[in-house]
Amino acid sequence: MAQKQVDNEIKNNLAVLQEIIETFSNHFELKEILDKIAKIIGKVTGADSCFIYLISGDEVILKGSQKPHHSNFSKIKMKVGEGITGWVAETKKTVAISKQAYDDKRFKLFSSLPEDKFEAFLSVPIIFRNRVIGVINVQYKKSKKFSKKEINFLGTIAKQIGGVLEVSQLISETDALKLALETQKLINKAKAILIKSGDLTEDEAHKLLVKKSMDKRKSLKEVAEAIILANEVTK
Repeated sequence: MAQKQVDNEIKNNLAVLQEIIETFSNHFELKEILDKIAKIIGKVTGADSCFIYLISGDEVILKGSQKPHHSNFSKIKMKVGEGITGWVAETKKTVAISKQAYDDKRFKLFSSLPEDKFEAFLSVPIIFRNRVIGVINVQYKKSKKFSKKEINFLGTIAKQIGGVLEVSQLISETDALKLALETQKLINKAKAILIKSGDLTEDEAHKLLVKKSMDKRKSLKEVAEAIILANEVTK
């Protein structure tokens, strides 16, 4: 291969990686980030489909897609070791199938995914600090022989985004924990108000909160906030 061609490929690869890095900088929702990255990967690989799965516990869950899907999209999941995607997550190995991927003995069929009827399939693990945190799948409607260069390129992308995805997940988990703690504080404050104003036990106050939540079809947080606000107004 001529040096000029090698230089151009390196330049193009760097441009793709730069676009992915900018995606993390300009977007805040993890799903939005993953959908955007899937679209970038799909575009540069010429794939008909690109899925990004993340591992949660012992499950591999579909989190990002090159194309929008119906409401069952978020329900696509499998155990680590199950299906080709789960096998890649478990073994940390890449799988490249040029045709009839659906006939592979590891293949798991999801009737809700039209991509399961596609011919060619390339799946690479997303690894951070020797731990698999997800899997990238690209699929093609027609058969395709994957070159070593194509396989290595997708592997490079997976390695580059591994660390940033890990940080993004930690931030999401931290935000969720923070929200849960803030909600619990509000509920405890609302219960204290009910206990004092209604001469209730803590258990009775909690049951009353739950009942109001069900009757009003509001979350416990919303009910607690309303009780706290009403108490402040009457002071």
